[in-house]
Amino acid sequence: MPDRVLAEVEVFAPRSCYVAPNADDEWHVTEVSRSALGGADGEVVEEFTLAGEDAGTPPAESNDAVEAVFAYDHERVYRFARPADQGCVCERIESAGCVVQSVDADEDSMVVTFLVEDIATLRAVVEDLRDEGDSINLRRLVESAESDGGGRPAVLDRDTLTDRQNEVLERAYEMGYFEHPRDATAGEVADALGIATTTFTEHLAAAQRKLLDDLLGA
Repeated sequence: MPDRVLAEVEVFAPRSCYVAPNADDEWHVTEVSRSALGGADGEVVEEFTLAGEDAGTPPAESNDAVEAVFAYDHERVYRFARPADQGCVCERIESAGCVVQSVDADEDSMVVTFLVEDIATLRAVVEDLRDEGDSINLRRLVESAESDGGGRPAVLDRDTLTDRQNEVLERAYEMGYFEHPRDATAGEVADALGIATTTFTEHLAAAQRKLLDDLLGA
């Protein structure tokens, strides 16, 4: 079996996404599905689900281009049409031959989970996504237990991190930032640390790069 890897990538402020702007700090996107790309009319029909526990009116309600199609418990399903081939996060990932498994988004960023055949493909996807968002974080990597690598162990040296980078990682972990769905947004973790959201993402990205150098052998 190939060395397939389950990757979870976070893109901050995606520029071409039609879904993420419909989320806020109370309502977050939990599911996204769409028709086949490049239909006869040159449009893609997408549906997304917003979840919000006692959160009032979803922000999508004020978007005239979005149609409410279903509601249950604390979730709402919406539909809209858009031009194909916009170079959005999901399309960029799929163009590398990967299948998007799940999407979660809030007002800060969107998190996409997908399988890749190998680390080289993952690096190419992450590099391509840098053109789509303000910054990129590789949140999680899981190697298949049945891969050719046999679940090779990796040594991560936390001594390479600065005290601030360690603090950012620990606080993000404690607050559930790496959970799926997230228990805390980037903005909430930044507030707890007393820093700006952009500063938090910069520290987090720097820490992840150092750890991933060990993990991926870069």
